[in-house]
Amino acid sequence: MKLIGGLFATAVVALAVAAPAGAETRTLIGSVSGHPGSKLIVKIQRVGGSPFRVTSFEFRRLAFTCFGDTPDGKISGKVGRMKIDKTSNPFDPVKQTHVYFSGRSQTTLDKRAAVFITGITDSKAKTTRGNFGMSFGDGCSTDSGAGFSKFSARR
Repeated sequence: MKLIGGLFATAVVALAVAAPAGAETRTLIGSVSGHPGSKLIVKIQRVGGSPFRVTSFEFRRLAFTCFGDTPDGKISGKVGRMKIDKTSNPFDPVKQTHVYFSGRSQTTLDKRAAVFITGITDSKAKTTRGNFGMSFGDGCSTDSGAGFSKFSARR
């Protein structure tokens, strides 16, 4: 009897850990404007054919400036999950689209930088675009003075 109970418990745990039925993750590759040589990798999970969440938002080789002396180098980082909602497009409020935002206190996974992301994706999760901002350290950021840099990625 213990064997059957143990097998049942294992089956329940396996089902709970498995991805939702019909789930698919798409990887989109792109760049951040104003940052030559940058790379952006956005992974979007779809459930039932619609975008459901950004599972990973990774940026590489972004130039930055700081108040005072700017150190040499570029910064890279990765941001975790962001929920995608069907709502008004923040760039064109008349249209409805799939929108995601970073949280009010969203940071990179290594907690080195604060990020500010507003993005949209199409209904098939084949493209994404939006605005990206980041600040860290002693007054350092990746924008060119406008507050945000535009990004785009496609499948």
